[in-house]
Amino acid sequence: MENRYWGTWKRGAACAAAVALGYFILQDGPSRLTVLAARPPILSFLSGETEDSVGTGILKQASGIQTLSSFLGEANGTQVQAETDPAYQMALTEHLGGQQGRGPRMPALSDVGTAGQTEGTGTLADGGSQGMAEAGTEGIAAEGQTAVADQGAAGNPAESQAAEPAPEAAMAATEVRGTLYTAEQLADFEFVKKNFFYVHKSTTVYPEQLDASVLLGKDMSLPESAEPQVLLFHTHGSEAFSDSEEGNADMTVVGLGNYLAELLSTQYGIQVIHNTEVFPYSDSYSLALDMIEQTLAEHPSIQVTIDLHRDSGGHEVVDINGKPTAPIMLFNGMCQTPDGPLENVSNPYLLDNLAFNFQMKLKGEAYYPGLMLRTFLKAYRYNQHVLPRATLVEVGTENNTFEEARNAMEPLADILYKVLRGK
Repeated sequence: MENRYWGTWKRGAACAAAVALGYFILQDGPSRLTVLAARPPILSFLSGETEDSVGTGILKQASGIQTLSSFLGEANGTQVQAETDPAYQMALTEHLGGQQGRGPRMPALSDVGTAGQTEGTGTLADGGSQGMAEAGTEGIAAEGQTAVADQGAAGNPAESQAAEPAPEAAMAATEVRGTLYTAEQLADFEFVKKNFFYVHKSTTVYPEQLDASVLLGKDMSLPESAEPQVLLFHTHGSEAFSDSEEGNADMTVVGLGNYLAELLSTQYGIQVIHNTEVFPYSDSYSLALDMIEQTLAEHPSIQVTIDLHRDSGGHEVVDINGKPTAPIMLFNGMCQTPDGPLENVSNPYLLDNLAFNFQMKLKGEAYYPGLMLRTFLKAYRYNQHVLPRATLVEVGTENNTFEEARNAMEPLADILYKVLRGK
């Protein structure tokens, strides 16, 4: 009897040690043993999930790894003020050099430019009733609350700072510390699909739509201009965060938009029109489309639309520039189901939209490892048919704090700058 109990105790102790070692590997170990190329955002789509179980926590840890460098515990790149970065071009050229004969050589990202476009998932109903409402109906004309971000003219932010102290400048990455992918990897449809995209069951994607040589060959850069080039808005403007004060718009996605518009204008010289209108949820995409079309007619210089959302799901945070930062997910509406194209829902800019997101995702992987989740693909179009550079961006979830989400605007602004200015 005594020996049997002693054997049981030893087995129990061994199990406990194995569990502790596994937790260390997943949580803190700098030499973790499994490399996952992308985080499947499945936690956002488990209906009814309201609290974290032990299994959910393990799943988050196991699926939260995005790049080899972040998996191995490497620090984020050196962060300094944004400037033209030859290091990225050199690193990419060296990384892709000698790939001839093993697949088509991808054009350098700094040559083709990049731009990110996405659409948030929100809840599953988002892509159904909301997307369908947008797909074939004319929205009731909404009274716009459009306001040009008045942070000052490009290149002269000092004028806009006269009335109040200048905000602390956000830091921008100039050193590549994340992942650079080989031409052979990017030429593989299954590799690209698995590592860069999450394909929702409502849609499908074809090899010709994820041809990296095509997506990287599209020039998404824009020349500098004193005219507004970006329309920033919120189809779901009431989306808030875990510590948001009820009724305080400054602590919702609208507040995030205020900060993003400020960064783009004052720090990067990209002028923004920020529409802060909160649309009725039941007809939000139709009403947002009406606003978009009116704004584009009034400001033909606009070449980019950014629909800024907040996702739903768990609570994840990544360290960016020493700040706790909510992850970012880009979104594309595919205008197709597994059975084929949707009737009366078309997008002439679908490949441009995909290129915009793909290039932006690659910039994020290179400069801000761990920040950007896989791009989400869903059936409808989410007002992305208006321009080649139309994007929907999901920032964090309802379980992130407002500060964590706000911190994400700094790398997002830098990524947009790098893409839109071909840096």
